Amino acid sequence: MNLLIVDDEIVTTQVLEEQLDRELLSIDQIYVAYNTSMARDILQKNKVELILCDIEMPKENGIHFLKWVREQKIQTEVIFLTSHEKFEYAYGAVQNGAANYLLKPIDMNKINQTLLRVTEKIVWKQKTEEIREYWESGIRKMVRYFWTRVLLEPGVQKQGLEEEIKQQGIEEEIQEKYCVVILHFASGKLDLGKEKGQESIYKFAMENILAEAFTEKIKMENVICWEENKGTYLGILSEFSEKETKERAEQVRNIFEKYFPETLQIGYISPSVPFYEVGLEKEKIMEYDKTHIYDEGEIKEFMVLLREKEASGHILDEDYILQCLNKGFRVSTMEYLQKTLQHVKQTMHSVEGFRNFQVELTQLVSKYLHDKKENMNSVIRDPIYLRLDMNAVKSEFSMVQWMTWLMNKVFDLTQEERKEKTEKRITDQVIDYIREHYTEDINRNTLSERFHFSPEYIGKMFRKDIGTSLNDYINSLRVEKAKHLLENTNTKVIDIALEVGFDTLPYFSSVFKKYTGVSPAEFRKRE
Repeated sequence: MNLLIVDDEIVTTQVLEEQLDRELLSIDQIYVAYNTSMARDILQKNKVELILCDIEMPKENGIHFLKWVREQKIQTEVIFLTSHEKFEYAYGAVQNGAANYLLKPIDMNKINQTLLRVTEKIVWKQKTEEIREYWESGIRKMVRYFWTRVLLEPGVQKQGLEEEIKQQGIEEEIQEKYCVVILHFASGKLDLGKEKGQESIYKFAMENILAEAFTEKIKMENVICWEENKGTYLGILSEFSEKETKERAEQVRNIFEKYFPETLQIGYISPSVPFYEVGLEKEKIMEYDKTHIYDEGEIKEFMVLLREKEASGHILDEDYILQCLNKGFRVSTMEYLQKTLQHVKQTMHSVEGFRNFQVELTQLVSKYLHDKKENMNSVIRDPIYLRLDMNAVKSEFSMVQWMTWLMNKVFDLTQEERKEKTEKRITDQVIDYIREHYTEDINRNTLSERFHFSPEYIGKMFRKDIGTSLNDYINSLRVEKAKHLLENTNTKVIDIALEVGFDTLPYFSSVFKKYTGVSPAEFRKRE
């Protein structure tokens, strides 16, 4: 990637040329121009993906130069660097498609970070264009349609699929065996691009990552997306062996954790199967997924999960019920228990089966309440429980009455604890956010927009958990950061004030003295 610096100040261009992080920004060549005439000449002779340009220069300013760049249809991103914070400059920059607008004096860290974001945007545009050109091929669309039918229309027979492959002329695109990878995302975590006439960039990026990981030539047609069971699923036909698919899945998981945190709930990898059986494998995985809750973002081998389930030897899936209890999923718990009870009735055909079901659930609930430091005796000594417990094994209806009363009691006992934990998690998130963004304009309203709670609720919860107001916490943190800079640097007081998040020197001095008893200047002299 090539960069052009346009600035009439020689010292500025030298500093930029020497201190720009070429390795971080993947810059191959830096060109320098001291006026727009030189810049035009460079652009006409060389490919430049990024321009760092001053605005006020002799003869012609940067805004007029940017207009010329756009008129010439030169594909490049422009970042303005200027000493003047004028509205007309900012407006002109935005109107002509500038990528950013930075103020002098030069802050190299800020400039490098801004350039990094813009270079990432350039790389993404280039890659997107390459993929879109590739996707234009009609055969890719036919392959995607084929896999959509195989995965989402169960019951398609081998002979019918083989005939369809021949009719569509896609024999070379379909290999004999695949590993089916199914990724389950929580509802609402992925934007599926439902806007009319607009494809979701978010989904497009996700599909591209998966195609690159699990196919030889970035075959995005091997990635199919659908919604089911109140969740979003991506199915991928991996062209690699089980072992290699597992290794690549781990790399994908790391990418998701870094760039799409908290989106993936669980992933499954099937054994390698013939192409005409991938739909059957998908159905097995989906049936399993309906009765299990995972939120660790792991991608697991499906056969390993099945073996673990079979080895347990229990009627009830203890892990699933405990996860539902911990998350407060009352409806999901009852649906699972009723479905399991039906299975017990149909397979065991005996009172013994009901009794085993009852014993397992009672033991599980007792263990859960013990871990939560709740008293199981308050449940089992209740007159209603005693009556329902005595008659539970007489019929399916009686068992449903018993387990419904028991589970509602358990959820009610632990509901307050879950509420307190949720509130605590909110406070912890607010503190983490403040510590990362204390230099910005932070208040109850901005935190309300960030965490989707009312300003009053956030302020109340923060004071309750921390024992001080949001404003006091933010100011004390800023003062501590300022004290460190006063003690360890020669930076001007006004610059320190701005760096730690204060808008004006008088306000900074007032707050600083409130927390330390002395002014910033006195503090520095004392130290």
